[in-house]
Amino acid sequence: MAPLTPDEADRLFAPFAGFSALGLAVSGGADSSALFHLAADWAARRPDHPRLVVLTVDHRLRPGAAAECAAVVRMAAERRIAAEILVRPPDLRSGPLLGDIQAAARRARYDLLVAAAHRHGLGAVLLAHHLDDQAETLLLRLARGSGLRGLSGMRPVRLVGGVAFHRPLLGVPAARLRATLIARGLRWIEDPSNADPRFARSRLRALMPELAAAGLQPERLADTAARLARASSLVDAVAGDLRAAAVTDHGGYLSVDRARLAAAHPEAALRVVADAVRDLRRADYGPRLAPLEDWHARFLAGAPPTRLTLGGVVIDAARRERLWLYPEAGRGGFEVLDDPPDGTILWDGRLRLELVREAKAGTLQLAALGAAGRRDLARLGHRLPGPARASESVPALKRPDDGALLAVPAAGFCVAGVRLCSRPVSA
Repeated sequence: MAPLTPDEADRLFAPFAGFSALGLAVSGGADSSALFHLAADWAARRPDHPRLVVLTVDHRLRPGAAAECAAVVRMAAERRIAAEILVRPPDLRSGPLLGDIQAAARRARYDLLVAAAHRHGLGAVLLAHHLDDQAETLLLRLARGSGLRGLSGMRPVRLVGGVAFHRPLLGVPAARLRATLIARGLRWIEDPSNADPRFARSRLRALMPELAAAGLQPERLADTAARLARASSLVDAVAGDLRAAAVTDHGGYLSVDRARLAAAHPEAALRVVADAVRDLRRADYGPRLAPLEDWHARFLAGAPPTRLTLGGVVIDAARRERLWLYPEAGRGGFEVLDDPPDGTILWDGRLRLELVREAKAGTLQLAALGAAGRRDLARLGHRLPGPARASESVPALKRPDDGALLAVPAAGFCVAGVRLCSRPVSA
C-alpha cells in the first residue's frame, strides 16, 4: 500500500489545530511510531502548532521494556519534542491469567496517561489504533458474545478521567502506516507479544489472511463496526431518556423504577442496567450480556432472582416498586482511607469525593458507612432509602478512635468543621 501523503495527514490531524498541547502515546512500535512522525510533520507545517508531548509507558512486564522506552525518548529528542517515561510499579505479575495481566496493564496505562495529561496540561492524548485493530476488536468481541455496543468497536474519542483520548488513525490500514515509515527509512520496535499465540488477539491476527480470502477483509469489518456504532448511538439516546426518568442516584447506589424498566424497549432497558452496573463499579465495560439478558427475561416474566450479582454489583429485586443496585463488598471489603487528604478523592475506585476540613478537625477515616454507622445515622435522624446493604455501602467520614460519624454525603449529613461532597455515580 502507498504511504500517507502530507495532505492526508493534514486532514487526519485537522481537528487538533486549535489545541494548545497534545499528548502522543508512543510505544515505539510501527503504529505509534507512525503516529509520532505524522503528528510531528503536521506540527512542523503549522506555525501555530500545538505543543507536543510524547508519553511512553514502561509496564515492567518485559526485560526490554525500559530500553524501548529510552529509544522512544531519543526519537522524540531528535525532533525536539518533549517526552516522559511513565513507569508502572511491578505489581501486574500477580495476575493468575495472561488475560488478567493484559487487562491490568491496560488499566494501568490509562491511569498513567491520565495523570500525565493533567500534569502537562494536555488538551487531548492521541492513540495509534488503526483500521486493522478495529477489525480485530469487532471479531474478538463477537467471539465473547458482546452486544451492540461492544460490536461497535473502539470509539474515535474516549473520555477517561477528564482526558479525551483520540484515535485519528482508526480509518487507516496498518499497511499504510508501515509503508509511511518505510518510505522515509524509519525504524520501529517489534513487540514480541504481538505474535505470542497465548494471547487471543495474536491468534486472531494470524487468521486474518484466511478471513480476508473468505471476504472478511479488515476494511469490511471496520465498516460493519461503524454501522453498528451508529445504531448503538440511537440506543444510547433512548436509554439516556429512560435513565433520566427511571433511575435515582442515592449517592453511591442506585434505584430503578420497575414499571418504567419493564415497559421500555428491551435494548434500552438492557443498556440502562448495564450502564448502571458499569458506573457503580467505575469499570471500563458493563457486565457480560448473556447473564444480563437472562436476568431481564426473568424480570419481564415477573420472576427475577431476589438478588443477583453482576460485575461486582448486586441487583436487588426484593421490593415491589423499585430495583436497588449497589456495589458488592467483595472479599476485602470496601476501601478504608486513614487520614485522607483534602481535595478530590477517588474512594473505593468508584466514587469521586471532595473533602474540606478545618485544621482542628483532627484525624479522620474515610470508609463505608457499615451496619453500625447506619444505626448511628438513624439515631441522628437521618435515614437512607432502600435495603440496608445498599445504604451500608456509601462512604462515610468517621473518627477512627470511636467510629463517630462526621459526614455522610449520601444523607446530606456533616458536622461542623468538615465537609464531604459526593459527585454523581456516573460522573
